[in-house]
Amino acid sequence: MQFAILISVLVALLLGAFLLLTHVQSFFKVKSQELIRAFEDSNTLIFNSLDVTSVVGDTVITRSGAKTTKHILNYHGAWIKRYAAVNVHNRKAARIAFTGSERSDKTPNLYLVDTNSPLVVVGNTRLEGNSYLPKQGVKAGNISGTYYQGNSLYYGSAIESRETLPKLESGWIVYLEEIVRGGLVDSATPIALENEIMNSFHKPVKLIYDTDDIFIDNEKIVGHILIQSNTKIVIESGAQLKDVLLVAPRIVIKNDVKGSFQAIATKNMEIGKRCYLSYPSAAIVLDKNMLLKSANNNQIQNYIPDFSIGSDSVIEGSVVYLKNKNRTDDRIKTHLIIAPRAEVVGEVYCEGNVDIQGTVRGSMYAMQCIARQAGSIYLNHMYNAKVLKNPVQDYSGLPFVNSKNSIAKWLY
Repeated sequence: MQFAILISVLVALLLGAFLLLTHVQSFFKVKSQELIRAFEDSNTLIFNSLDVTSVVGDTVITRSGAKTTKHILNYHGAWIKRYAAVNVHNRKAARIAFTGSERSDKTPNLYLVDTNSPLVVVGNTRLEGNSYLPKQGVKAGNISGTYYQGNSLYYGSAIESRETLPKLESGWIVYLEEIVRGGLVDSATPIALENEIMNSFHKPVKLIYDTDDIFIDNEKIVGHILIQSNTKIVIESGAQLKDVLLVAPRIVIKNDVKGSFQAIATKNMEIGKRCYLSYPSAAIVLDKNMLLKSANNNQIQNYIPDFSIGSDSVIEGSVVYLKNKNRTDDRIKTHLIIAPRAEVVGEVYCEGNVDIQGTVRGSMYAMQCIARQAGSIYLNHMYNAKVLKNPVQDYSGLPFVNSKNSIAKWLY
């Protein structure tokens, strides 16, 4: 009798355990499907938002039954940061991505503003793809006995340019103006500079701030972190920076620096030799330099570039110089210089004069090209410069007006 009762209890326990296991498996299967569906919905929300070009910084929340979605668009350096979250029965899935303008068959490889003078190509200059040129076109020339070496003046299509550069989103310019004024300093979480700092983009931005110079060397800093100085930031070769944002009047990136980050300066930026900034990086000068009245000072300032990229350096992403509209003393000023053997894989956008002796693989937009050679200044000349097709087929770049967007990088 007792044995029969024992067997009955064991059978009841086994059946109960089986039913409980079945229920648990069914429960977790439902929850897993909800989580998978939430991730799929958050991805869909990101992709559906790519058609949105206006960024307001507001949080858009929608509710449908048990599902709640949250969508936020903000600028982050040169990119639009898109955040999408889906919550179903307290199961949350969130995705974040950097997005930028999508390339098309009409995207310029070279866009030179029409200043009523032709572009003159000299030496080993090579132009590929879509060349938007002044109505006077392009011609071969020479500098100190060096003549144009190519078999054709350009290798691709020549299209007449306009008197202005293609427009960037006004909201992005407003964002840059705000961040260089310290607009994020009060809202960010301040932290001290340490040997290793990491912060997910799913968390609020952390701030390393100093009114004096900031030197980064042998530190590893990764993620949603803003480094801002009122004077200067210096990045040494031992630094390990990934996805961080630098803001200062002067930014110096020393020789042999390697990383993936964005930098915004208001006076000048110097990128040394043999640096490698991987995609999606960005280097931006929002010119706030004051007009100098002295003729000698003007001569010195015209010679010293506001933005320089050293030889053998590679920048994958965006290189931008935005002109100070109050300055009128810069007809022969070198605003951006790309040294020999330096490469930009992506975009160069310069509202001034570019002295390009290296290579741009992608697109270069410039008011004017300038060549300082043999002690002379040659306007609208390109000397040993190369503007080639972008090898990255799905490249995403600067926020141009009325442009389609695509994913530049998924964040963590």
